[in-house]
Parts: sequence; structure tokens; C-alpha cells
Amino acid sequence: MKNLSLERNCIISKNKKYRWSLSYKISNSKKEIIFIGLNPSLSDSFYLDNTTKKIIKICRNYNYGKLKLLNLFALISSNPQKLFTHQKPIGYLNNKFIYNNLKHWSENKNCHLWLGWGNKGTFLNRNKRVSKMIMKFYSIKKDHFEKPLGPLFIKKTMKHNPIHPLYCSDKSILKSE
Repeated sequence: MKNLSLERNCIISKNKKYRWSLSYKISNSKKEIIFIGLNPSLSDSFYLDNTTKKIIKICRNYNYGKLKLLNLFALISSNPQKLFTHQKPIGYLNNKFIYNNLKHWSENKNCHLWLGWGNKGTFLNRNKRVSKMIMKFYSIKKDHFEKPLGPLFIKKTMKHNPIHPLYCSDKSILKSE
């Protein structure tokens, strides 16, 4: 990817098993976006996996300057099946990072939220718990700004979950309900 980023920041657990957030500055635009996916793969401050590359491409199409990646489950694994057998796939700081970033979203007009966790997000009812948090902060955002953009997604799965972006087009359209 040409001119990938001006800066990158990866926050992981001391034991390197959980990624709390991954941030990129991809342009000088003031627009920000927070992406909430299923679980972190191997992307970090140095390495970019295919999902992260796809997310960056889509965000560049929309002229976002800053991108932050969070996940329903913070367990780092290139195989999402490991979530189902791990004792603590959410991670002890994950809810705090989600909460703090949703708060930031609710307080900033130029910050958008994109969801893309797919059907596996229903594990441990994480989709419902995080969606409840999202709706709380969206309500706050609506109180602060006139007609703010709600949570974005590319499309929904047959089970009504926001589709994972990996197998979507680089030209995918982000929409809100």
C-alpha cells in the first residue's frame, strides 16, 4: 500500500495475547472512524493483515484521516474459532477500551463508527452487549449534534449482523440504518 500511514499505535496486553486497540493516521483529514470487528488477527504497529489492509482502503475512499480498530473480543488469533475454546476471549480491558472510544465517538461530530463483526459476534452475546453500549452513546451523540450519522456497516448478514469487511469490495459503501 502506498503511503500507508503517517503514524501507527498498537496497544496490547503485557502477555501479548490481547490487542486493545490499533490506530492509524492515514491522511491529514480531520475525519475519524472507529471500526469494531470480531477479534484482532495479527496486525500491529508493524504488520498489516488482509482485513486491516481492506479496512484502510475503504476508509481512504471516504477520506478518513484517523482510523481506530477495536473488537468484540480482544484475543489475538488469526483463527476466530479459538474464541470458542479460550477461557477469556474478551480480555480484561476490552470493555474499557470500547467504552472510552464510544464516548469519544459520541462527543465528536467528525467521528464515525463502523461495525463489522459478522455472525460469530453472537458468541457470549457480545454483539448484544456492545450494541447496547453503542445505542447508549448514539443517544448522547444525538443530544449533542443535529442528525448525526449512526453506526455504519457495509451490509448485514442473513442473521442481521454487520458483515465482516474482508470479503467485501474495496469500493464498498458504508451506510447507516
